[in-house]
Amino acid sequence: MKDLNSYRLMKPGEEAEVFSLVECGFNQFVRSDCTQEGISEFFRAARVMVSNQSPNHFIMLAVARDKIVGMIDMKENHHICLFFVDSFYQRQGIGKALLDQALAYCLRSNPDVMTINVHASLFAIPIYKKLGFRQTQPEQIKNGIRFVKMVRQLQPQSSAG
Repeated sequence: MKDLNSYRLMKPGEEAEVFSLVECGFNQFVRSDCTQEGISEFFRAARVMVSNQSPNHFIMLAVARDKIVGMIDMKENHHICLFFVDSFYQRQGIGKALLDQALAYCLRSNPDVMTINVHASLFAIPIYKKLGFRQTQPEQIKNGIRFVKMVRQLQPQSSAG
């Protein structure tokens, strides 16, 4: 990993840098699978998620040399809303480590979380599969955004008996 310093929660004042990372990643890897309506909707929703952190969301960051190089936005400790790693830092395990850090935080906040779900962009499907997610529904389009619903089991389901 290229001089990775830390994984931590986003701090007030970092919203613009985080949104810039999201915007760059979206434009590079996701935009081509969206309609104009989808592009507008994605940026509207992403801006709200990053700028107006509601109490049921948190954003975990990967930081290298004081630069934010990865982010994951989790909702209600079980849904990935946004997940981006700077293209220069991809394929180095940063996304996996960032997800692991976020999942550990989710489980500390709510030990009963059994699954994590995501509406994966078409680009991200193989990445999520490598991270242990499986597709649960066929490809969909909502508000001009193409995605596939995926889920990852966190804890073995207990069997009564």
